Amino acid sequence: RVLQLMNLTDSRLAQAGNEKLELAMLSFFEQFRKIYIGDQVQKSSKLYRRLSEVLGLNDETMVLSVFIGKIITNLKYWGRCEPITSKTLQLLNDLSIGYPFGKGSQILGKSHPELVKLSAVQFMLNNHTSEHFSFLGINNQSNLTDMRCRTTFYTALGRLLMVDLG
Repeated sequence: RVLQLMNLTDSRLAQAGNEKLELAMLSFFEQFRKIYIGDQVQKSSKLYRRLSEVLGLNDETMVLSVFIGKIITNLKYWGRCEPITSKTLQLLNDLSIGYPFGKGSQILGKSHPELVKLSAVQFMLNNHTSEHFSFLGINNQSNLTDMRCRTTFYTALGRLLMVDLG
């Protein structure tokens, strides 16, 4: 239902949006990512069957595509809203890190190789300018929050590019 609501609210963002609702959806995405996306998740879970029936999302890659689409939409329409921009970029950063897996006492990160192949990720890698993402053009005398957002964005893109380059 959250994904259906997201489709409805995103279609109306050009006219108006609700900051609290967007932040709530981002919290949902973060929890969903932690529970249902990753190496240890059983791919045949009831959730993925239900997502396939209701929304046509057949696998994790399709769900990741929805996540990246939401990230791009938020960065496009909410670039001047720091709480949404920050939380959206944190989701992108978390997705670029991938999922942890243990090796002895060491925790390593394994990125989602299928993530880099998505057209939306390729769009971000090829169009990382303020023309497409307004928060990159904000310059209030080098506001620390703006710099942190840019740093998070380019760190995530750099990680995705490294996966793409092997």
